[in-house]
Amino acid sequence: MIKLPKLTRLFIFAILVGIIAGFGALLFDWVLRIAEHFLMFKAMGFIPPKPGGEGSVKFVLPRTKWLLPVILGIGGLIAGFLIYTFAPETEGHGTDSAIEAFHFNKGKIRWRVPIIKTLASAVTIGSGGSAGREGPIAQIGAGFGSFLADIFKLPTDMRRILVVVGIGAGIGSIFRAPFGGALFAVEVLYTQMDIEMESLIPTLVGSIIGFSIFGALHGWRPIFNTSGYHFTNPAHLLLYSALGAILGLLVLPYVRLFYGTRDLFQRIKIPRVFKPAIGGLMLGVLAIFFPYCIGIGYGWIQLAMVGGLSLGVLALLPFAKMLATSLSISSGGSGGIFGPTIVIGGILGALYSIFLNSAFPSLNLPVEPFVVVGMAGYISSVAKVPLAGLIMTMEMTGGYGLIVPALAVIIFGLLTSGETTIYEKQVPNKLSSPAHVGDFVVDVLEGLTVKDAMPYCSKAIWVDEGTPLPKLLNLFSNSRADVLCVKDNSTGEYKGIISLHHVREVILQSDELFLSLILAHDLITHTREVLVTEDENLRAVLQKFTEFDLDELPIQENGGDIRKTISRNSLLIAYSKAFEI
Repeated sequence: MIKLPKLTRLFIFAILVGIIAGFGALLFDWVLRIAEHFLMFKAMGFIPPKPGGEGSVKFVLPRTKWLLPVILGIGGLIAGFLIYTFAPETEGHGTDSAIEAFHFNKGKIRWRVPIIKTLASAVTIGSGGSAGREGPIAQIGAGFGSFLADIFKLPTDMRRILVVVGIGAGIGSIFRAPFGGALFAVEVLYTQMDIEMESLIPTLVGSIIGFSIFGALHGWRPIFNTSGYHFTNPAHLLLYSALGAILGLLVLPYVRLFYGTRDLFQRIKIPRVFKPAIGGLMLGVLAIFFPYCIGIGYGWIQLAMVGGLSLGVLALLPFAKMLATSLSISSGGSGGIFGPTIVIGGILGALYSIFLNSAFPSLNLPVEPFVVVGMAGYISSVAKVPLAGLIMTMEMTGGYGLIVPALAVIIFGLLTSGETTIYEKQVPNKLSSPAHVGDFVVDVLEGLTVKDAMPYCSKAIWVDEGTPLPKLLNLFSNSRADVLCVKDNSTGEYKGIISLHHVREVILQSDELFLSLILAHDLITHTREVLVTEDENLRAVLQKFTEFDLDELPIQENGGDIRKTISRNSLLIAYSKAFEI
């Protein structure tokens, strides 16, 4: 396989990651259903509504409310034990951990992470924690990608790509959104509209494979049922734009609450293993008074679309969901923020349409489209994933007729939310990512020539062919040169170079008598192949440094003379000067 072209190998590995992520999504979904059955349905007596593509919207609120703090606390305790005993990096929303692995850890994720993340997240969500499935499956898929790279001993750049493929394949599978999942994976790494373009096609391949495996057992319907509403009134774009602005303004309070809760829990002086249990206990107390805030919550979106929730529940749910999500995840539990965030956005969209109809009855606006675009707008603003937020929402709802108003909501949401993001490990763009530092060095060096570095280059030191070794050593010691240029004794013609590194090797390997007989022409290691020209770009010069294992090279000027040598240091000075204004 090593002999295959890089792109071919990437496609093969992307298919393998897609297969593993697809079955991983099935396994996670199965474990989550078991946890929900015993902890939520049986113990709590709580049957939450399901979105139309996953079940019935009929629901039963918890029968024994006093048990909610107990069960959520136990769920947090189990999750805390799994996380902090076996894999502390699985705490919190897993997408951030996958992003951190890509940027800062060379794509390395320990093999145990997918296993612990599956169990800990299933217990957190299954016991009623307000968390989503995207974080766990993103870290699970990314972990499989990294594990595959370990098995085949792949280079760092391919490992990082497979981590991205794993994120996209996992999310594309469990959300039945193959295109949106792939876009999410390449877009969520950055905050400033940058994407990981090199990973896009392999990620699409992996996402399609994973989606096909998951869909074969769970069906192909979108997660939410919608009426197929189509946008037909351009004047309403003003209303949608205003919704986007409101959603954007509500990003900062959500993010501050989320990380403020984390900071609060970090200051609590108890072993970390108990902190998710305290978060669960506190959420359980909140749920006694408002049980609508526990669990993933997709069913409440479905009910909001058809007017199945009271105004009081709608008014409290978004803000209770923000607090519940913070208590579940920021306390050290395990789960994603995508699910709770689209619930918040969808319900805020429903509230907005109800307000408009109350204030302006003649508008007679349907609720459903505002719910859909609210979902797209809020997740796009909170996570800085406008393309993924749009496409994933369309795939999850089948609401393709709402692309135009959704874009208006997303644009204004991004404008009013500024740079605030829920993912701490995101970086602004590729220039800010350690994963791409080398790429930009190469790009800059390609735009510079040896002539740009000439002011920082040293004068070439010449010796005759017959110069004895002791004199050569004296020249090296009295200068900072790493190479000496050798010329013909009679004609002065350039014959080659002597490198200090080679001279050291000769001295170490030869006896004293032999050393006294060595002359300059005996030490020439390279001739014209090491010459660089004034017009040669610095990337090519850097390659020559590496190819010939030299720290200095002679410069042949356009007239043919060799008067200077370029060193690695002078190349770096020219590179740094290129950034000066």
